[in-house]
Amino acid sequence: MKKPLLIAAMLMLTTSGVWSQQYFGSVYWSVATPTGQFRSFVNETSVAGFGLDVQWWASDHVSAGLVLGYNVWSDVYRGVTQQYKINDLQGAVNGTQVHTVNSFTLMAGGRYLFGGSRDVRPFFGLAAGAVTSAQALEVSLVRFTETNWHLGVAPSVGLLIPMSFNSMLDLSARFSYGFPSGQALYNVSQNTISFWSINAGFTFGN
Repeated sequence: MKKPLLIAAMLMLTTSGVWSQQYFGSVYWSVATPTGQFRSFVNETSVAGFGLDVQWWASDHVSAGLVLGYNVWSDVYRGVTQQYKINDLQGAVNGTQVHTVNSFTLMAGGRYLFGGSRDVRPFFGLAAGAVTSAQALEVSLVRFTETNWHLGVAPSVGLLIPMSFNSMLDLSARFSYGFPSGQALYNVSQNTISFWSINAGFTFGN
């Protein structure tokens, strides 16, 4: 628990300098597709994700704050052989398998927005902080698990579309990458996590 608490404290300190400014919050649904070697373990696009961004205005075009998110992937593989590596134990399992990954995002980030406050506003963003990969592999009655925290980055592009005085439609695409950390349940030399997400939701604030 110490590592998540330390990361949260660092992110709070990072954003504390802009807390006195006006703010906005975005709540959105996230559809995520795994990329890179992460696809070796879970291959299907997941619609089970959501996110929350809380941003404080540093100027008319720049905001900074917190980027929080959750995504889960779960795939069923029948009649396949899966290579695995757990500590110094390596081998393979055959049969019907369920692969699951839960991932939390906890980052500090910012956006640069074009246009005026009541315009359709394209933006690009960048976030950095922590992303988790909690892997589970189930075969029959046997279940293997492995959880790691990764240093991560997440660039994004999107649009804010005005709806009413204090609300906007928030559409974005984000690429999340977690650098190598710990080990994976599947047989890879470096345990990373990477995925594209398409996000749609609403922004409220002033």
